[in-house]
Amino acid sequence: MGFLREERRAAGRAIVRGLRKLRGIIGRPPALPSPREIPARILIIRPYFLGDIVLSLPVAQALRRARPDARISWLCRAEWTPLLRGQAAVDEVIAWPKSGLREWRALIRFLRRRFDLVLALSWDRATPWIAWATGAPHRVGIEEFGRPRLSSLLHTHPIAAPERTTDPRPMADFYFEPLRLMGFGAREEAPRLSPTAEQEQTVVERLGALADSGYLLVHPGGRLRNKRWPLERLAELLRRLNSSERPAVVLVCGPGEEAWAADLARELPPGKGAFWPSPTLEEFIALARRARLFLGNDSGPMHMAAAAGCRVVAVFGGDPRRWRPCGEGHRTVVGATGVESATVEAVFEAVMQTWASAPSR
Repeated sequence: MGFLREERRAAGRAIVRGLRKLRGIIGRPPALPSPREIPARILIIRPYFLGDIVLSLPVAQALRRARPDARISWLCRAEWTPLLRGQAAVDEVIAWPKSGLREWRALIRFLRRRFDLVLALSWDRATPWIAWATGAPHRVGIEEFGRPRLSSLLHTHPIAAPERTTDPRPMADFYFEPLRLMGFGAREEAPRLSPTAEQEQTVVERLGALADSGYLLVHPGGRLRNKRWPLERLAELLRRLNSSERPAVVLVCGPGEEAWAADLARELPPGKGAFWPSPTLEEFIALARRARLFLGNDSGPMHMAAAAGCRVVAVFGGDPRRWRPCGEGHRTVVGATGVESATVEAVFEAVMQTWASAPSR
């Protein structure tokens, strides 16, 4: 069965390649605009996941720098829209429909003929169809590596996704590939996230004097369990941070993680720590902006913290090159046989050394 499945995939790839050549013979797509010719109406499609959306932000930032008056829209799932609202590089955030034919039809009607350039930074099944339905003359999209679907022909300029095991490029660089195709050169900026004044005030009011102490922000969770550093090791690390010379700690967690995070919070010393369960995305950006250092796993919050301007220590269970935090001054601790093998001593040393070199807040 495995052999037959691979045969079908190979046949599918051959068909797509043949159709692509035929399209090139019949008529080539219009040339992509150069950085000096950026159109006024741009749509970026990156519906999920949190970390991937953050790592895609340099695309919007570069477009904004190339054409400050462009209207840049972003299509993503509803739960991530608060992340992008209010960010300088994005003018409009459009919610990806949850379900229902009526919602999808309404979205297509809304998107139709509104854009001159679509950058589809996702290789799921729906994205090529949405990009095509906009009617934009330029549609740059990512197709799944080694498994090009017929739907990839809906892009005027398809790009192969990175091979998972042999391509070591940081994902932020890969998401920038459509702009490289347009002549922008290499990515120059790290992702940037800025809190609103209102959210910063919320953090100050809730944390009190701790808000100005340059605290260590700790997020022990993450979407994938196999990327989480064991809680018992994090608890031991927090106990080691309890002395008066060590940084104050603000512990946060995501939705559904409150119960076990509350157990960890018992390790925080009175007056030198705080527990903030399930902050909103906007609140987390403000928390990270005021923190001196972030400690967490290979996760979306790790990328958010780095984008908010906070130094990061991240615990990885494998090669960190593709998913490491963007920017300078960050450190990764890699477990030799998985994230659970990263030692408390190694993480503690990374935290204290990075804390000492991080700028005070």
